[in-house]
Amino acid sequence: MAPNLHWPDTMFTLDHGAGILFTCDAFGMHYCSELVYDEDLGAIEPHYRFYYDCLMRPNSRFVITALKRIAEKDFNIVATGHGPLLRYNVAELLNKYETWSKQALEKQLATVAVLYVSDYGFSDRLSQTLARGLTKTNTGVEMMDLNVVDIQDMIECVSRCAGVVIMAPPSSGPANKAITTIYAAVKPKQPVVIAESYGGDDEPVDTIRQRLVALGISLPIPPLRIKEIPNEATYQQFEEAGTDLGQLLSQKKSIEAKKAGMPMNVAKAIARISGGLYVVTAAKGSSNGAMVASWVSQASFKPLGITIAVAKDRAIESLMQVGDTFVLNCLEDGNYAPLMKHFLKRFPAGADRFEGVKWAPAASNGSPILIDCIAYLECKVVQRMETSDHWIAYSHVTDGNVSNTQARTASHHRKIGNYY
Repeated sequence: MAPNLHWPDTMFTLDHGAGILFTCDAFGMHYCSELVYDEDLGAIEPHYRFYYDCLMRPNSRFVITALKRIAEKDFNIVATGHGPLLRYNVAELLNKYETWSKQALEKQLATVAVLYVSDYGFSDRLSQTLARGLTKTNTGVEMMDLNVVDIQDMIECVSRCAGVVIMAPPSSGPANKAITTIYAAVKPKQPVVIAESYGGDDEPVDTIRQRLVALGISLPIPPLRIKEIPNEATYQQFEEAGTDLGQLLSQKKSIEAKKAGMPMNVAKAIARISGGLYVVTAAKGSSNGAMVASWVSQASFKPLGITIAVAKDRAIESLMQVGDTFVLNCLEDGNYAPLMKHFLKRFPAGADRFEGVKWAPAASNGSPILIDCIAYLECKVVQRMETSDHWIAYSHVTDGNVSNTQARTASHHRKIGNYY
């Protein structure tokens, strides 16, 4: 058994004769080409990592356990449930899982219990998406299936976690009975997020909310409601809700760690590196995002390329994977305050970032071009480099234009450079 990779009943099966390890979802990726095996490592690596971050990182502890169980087993091929079979880079790719999982556990600043219901509506998929948002903030996750959970284990888990997420169970059955126990287990100052499962017979989230409010429990985010079959915007809302909860629990510790990790003279010196002021905008299906950026630089002439540093806990990060497209909008010097103020404010999970802003879709990729900016570049992410707290997205410029030839791009100067 290899539980929680990515389902509670996940199993690994070893065919001793053929030397093939069948791993279900583990070590997979959402990638398809004409190649049966992992021959093109450069092409599959970004997809392998994104798949891990979305589905496996919330269960890092179980990844380590599974790797220990197969460490002494003899196999040459890993047959996954998604993507190419692993044959040429088995050791390297399995080692990446171990490295990423250990790093995730080492960086955890808090832990959240995510209580979901397997085989009910969209509870499992939405809970995984919300967990992905949590892990972007270095918040650990403990996934518990309310259909099969041991009540005492659940009580202990909820008690030791800094926050709790409750996916609405059906109105009857074992999962619903488990919920009644949670009311006695949560602590008054423990933040709780409630979400619908869209299963057709959800326990009303307002009923759960009223019970928790009566107990004095903190509800930092309004209940997540689903009015139609979940789409890209729904999943974006759940991921952003997870990120919001994770930041609430870990941001203070994160800033303190950054301040303590850099000598003050170095922090002041690095702040002298100036940059421009931009708004990065992206759209994919029914989801969209935006962020103010200053860590932007031209990186190549032919093909024309730029780099943008994107913090790992930014909502837009999920829309800037390899192959994704976006627009870099240049803010005008002396006239950037309204747009900058708008995009710096904290948006509720799933909110439309562009409400009240004049924009038009880019011709080639559909991402928003901000009308009040002086220039724009349409870009496509072709490579990502990971640092401790940012992704560096190297992107090719596919088109662009200047709307105000007399204006200059606004510049950004900091007093201190150990956090922002």
